[in-house]
Amino acid sequence: MEIFSIVTRSITKNGVTAHKDPKLPPLPHVSDGPDWTNILNLFNPEQATLLVATVQTLYPHRGVAPTVYRRVVVNFDKLASQTPSAARLSLAFCDKLSAASPVSFTELAETYRISALKTIETTPEFIFVQRMSVRYLYDDLEIWASFGYEGASYHLGGYIKRGFDDLNWLPPLPNDL
Repeated sequence: MEIFSIVTRSITKNGVTAHKDPKLPPLPHVSDGPDWTNILNLFNPEQATLLVATVQTLYPHRGVAPTVYRRVVVNFDKLASQTPSAARLSLAFCDKLSAASPVSFTELAETYRISALKTIETTPEFIFVQRMSVRYLYDDLEIWASFGYEGASYHLGGYIKRGFDDLNWLPPLPNDL
């Protein structure tokens, strides 16, 4: 079961409710269908699909919905639309990765995708995309919930009164401690 609340900036997935500080902006809404690229300002559908495939190849996680990876690209697009250097690096990355293989990156098997990425991994464009992917992917509530991380708790009164000791995957402490 998956529940997402824009108002409280929380998501429940697999029984874990992850919370983001309400002072931070909410996650961008990304549709499930192929028209999700319509909300982008800078990237065309081919570039957006290439960037999604890149993030999925760099950071593969079972059970993570495609919309999570798409949100990374939406955040890329927002940054690139506001910052000329980010736009230049992102678009140059797409061009370099497209030129790294005679077949479209999105159609390659994972091992070939990794090989294509390795050909450009020392470039400033790759380093930028890789670092921003980490930033945007792992700052996503849905990823947090998937990993069992509940997120910020200050606005909920802290961790201690919210089941701080509910870690059922840890063995019980010895009685003599």
